[in-house]
Amino acid sequence: MTRMGAMGFSLQADAMLADQREVLAYWTSLKRGAALPCRKDFRPGALLRRLPTMSLVDVGAGDDRFRFRLAGTGLRDAFGEELTGRALGEIAFGPQLEDWQSIYAYVAASAAPANGFLPLLWRDRPGVVQAWLRLPFADTDGRVNMILGYDRFLPLERSAQRALATRAPAWRGGVAMAAAPA
Repeated sequence: MTRMGAMGFSLQADAMLADQREVLAYWTSLKRGAALPCRKDFRPGALLRRLPTMSLVDVGAGDDRFRFRLAGTGLRDAFGEELTGRALGEIAFGPQLEDWQSIYAYVAASAAPANGFLPLLWRDRPGVVQAWLRLPFADTDGRVNMILGYDRFLPLERSAQRALATRAPAWRGGVAMAAAPA
């Protein structure tokens, strides 16, 4: 099982892909000064090419606190199941469920964007890594009520596949990396 524990996240611009920087720049353009953008300010048409792997996740309370309001068809294809309408805990993330819960909880609590990489080990696809970006939207009171997700699925080189297949990922500043050998 993977665990982040007390390790934190941050937005790691130097580890972002060009299309992730495009999504981040659009989200940043929606901000009003230091205030987070609101969902109503988001215009999906501004990012048409990115929509297949975008998601909007409602932030609520309780066990079903994070629920996919919308998830693009590219996410359904990558995960092999529909995410729209489902809570995070209802999706077969396997041992990486805790990582995803921590990622969403961090973005919701800190009201800050985060990004990183996570291998799709839970989908038995060790040859693929998910490059993820999570961006908060706030209500009129400034509380995070929705999180915009943008994901890319990238092939790993064979040497990285072997390393990830034999070691559980560890987190370093929001980036999943192969844990050091014991």
